[in-house]
Amino acid sequence: MIKEMDELLQHWADQHRGQGMRQCSPLGRLVEFRGVPPRSGGPKGSRDPLNLGDMDDAAWQVEQALQTLEDKHQVIAHEHYRWNGYSDEKARRLGLPRRTYYDQLDALHHALLTAMRHHMGRRRRG
Repeated sequence: MIKEMDELLQHWADQHRGQGMRQCSPLGRLVEFRGVPPRSGGPKGSRDPLNLGDMDDAAWQVEQALQTLEDKHQVIAHEHYRWNGYSDEKARRLGLPRRTYYDQLDALHHALLTAMRHHMGRRRRG
């Protein structure tokens, strides 16, 4: 496992659970910024339709990179980081032996790192 990818994916999952998300409602933004909030000019360019808040840039980059990966990587990311329970239980839900589960988790970290580097390289050239 790559520690930095593990931390980024944990942050991404926390954002999905609504922990640490930026407020989208006008009142929530006033409270968050103690007055006049900065104008929205984030990379997404869209509002949160459920009014749960906006993901920060780091979580949004992980979200975008995950969407470019194979389904098996997306499934393991959601299962391991977004759902509670022990890893043995998660492996059983996916029908995988414990060792294979951890091998796929490691493969996710490498694939995500590659996808994020590729995305950042395109942004710099663009």
